[in-house]
Amino acid sequence: MTFHKLLEFQRFLRMSKLIKSYLSPVLYDARGIRNKSMKFILLIFSAVVRVHMNQWLPLTIQKRMAERRVLKMVRFAYENVPYYRKKYDDAGVDMASLRSINDLKKLPFLTKEDVLNNFPRGIVARGYDVDKCHYSATTGSTGRSLPFIFSSPTFAFYIATVMRVYTMIGFRPWHKTVYIKYKPVEYPRIGPFFRTDCIASTIPVEEQIAKLREAKPDLLVGYASIVLEIAQKLTKEDLEIIRPKFVGLNSELSSQSQRDFISGVFNCPVYDEYSTEETWMVASHCKRHSYHIFIDNVWVEFLDETGNEALPGQIGEIVLTATRSFAMPFIRYRIGDLGRYSAGTCGCGIGLPVLESFEGRADDSFILPSGKFVSSLKVLNTFTTYIKKYLHLMEEFRVVQREKGLIVIELVRGKEYSEERFQELINRLHEIMGEPVTIRVDMVDAIDTGGSIKRKAIESLVSRNAALASMESRHAAAPVS
Repeated sequence: MTFHKLLEFQRFLRMSKLIKSYLSPVLYDARGIRNKSMKFILLIFSAVVRVHMNQWLPLTIQKRMAERRVLKMVRFAYENVPYYRKKYDDAGVDMASLRSINDLKKLPFLTKEDVLNNFPRGIVARGYDVDKCHYSATTGSTGRSLPFIFSSPTFAFYIATVMRVYTMIGFRPWHKTVYIKYKPVEYPRIGPFFRTDCIASTIPVEEQIAKLREAKPDLLVGYASIVLEIAQKLTKEDLEIIRPKFVGLNSELSSQSQRDFISGVFNCPVYDEYSTEETWMVASHCKRHSYHIFIDNVWVEFLDETGNEALPGQIGEIVLTATRSFAMPFIRYRIGDLGRYSAGTCGCGIGLPVLESFEGRADDSFILPSGKFVSSLKVLNTFTTYIKKYLHLMEEFRVVQREKGLIVIELVRGKEYSEERFQELINRLHEIMGEPVTIRVDMVDAIDTGGSIKRKAIESLVSRNAALASMESRHAAAPVS
């Protein structure tokens, strides 16, 4: 272990002992009975210790440990999950032949459609009660309402990986974190540690800035397009009050130019992370701005067009295998994103493998008649909010801005669709737009994906055409050699 790694490890142990001193008095109530919420906090504490120790292990050891977890998960899924048993038997998979991570390619892929068609009875493992697990649903960037569950130990581990995302960039437990999200965060606070606040991602940017002035974050975490919009609107007076030590971007692809602009406005480093709702943390920036893949949580494959492993630096389809989600395994899960992995290492000392870049996630902003820009994430988050509020309101959707004053929603009704409830969503969209626009709803039996794995749930033809016109203009203005 290098001196740098030893120093970081000693700092972590000191923080762990300090936090544990706050935990001990509250682990039992007045009658000596262990409190259920404290049990969960203890699970988180244990997971935090593990994930922070993992990151300093040599890459060879981490890969060997990840391989064992992947093979264990595959065997568990075959024995305990009806969907996987049938899928692998139908594909003629010889389970005895799965002896290394290289054998993973023998297994068929899992898709979002497979999850939707088999949840809960077919894809939840035997022995797990859905009602006693942590339940969630997501639209992702595709517009499909996708339900999933995970157990308390898995949820605790996921929270620990979130914490590592931020400790990797310098976060400490006494720093205050402010999230810009579509729903409040539910991470436990322990005494003076892990203070959090949440600002709705769907409210107007002026309100978001006002709330940031009140919250005064040390760490600001949010969607790239929304944080960018905030940065563009801040005044000098705002920046005298809002002075984060670092900014974390998530949930959508951010460009280097966006991160540089945000960093320049806030006068602090800006970091990016990559995650999915189904598997949680996949990769995140370290202090040197290298993406490190969290192989202690998820195994990541990069596949070329033939389905073989992509070469370092080559764009490949990202396929995920969650190694901690036993209640509902995700094995060789196709999410439709693209990326490039690196054969190199990072000088930060973290032993997790390095990812070169992500290539496949970008959304459009809506350009309204007045020229105002509205982030597509605000629209997407509104749909996510109502999917979670009314679980079976809609099965699938796509929102397309066809003209500056015309937005069309293609909607596949859910089994409990209500026109009155959907109108609530429409009213909220009008509030977000903030000026007169027509929102038309077209009921369809299915969303046409055009055969693509990845599709946008939110798309602006106005924004796309403006970008094309800009490109043509630059081309026309270029000197002829």
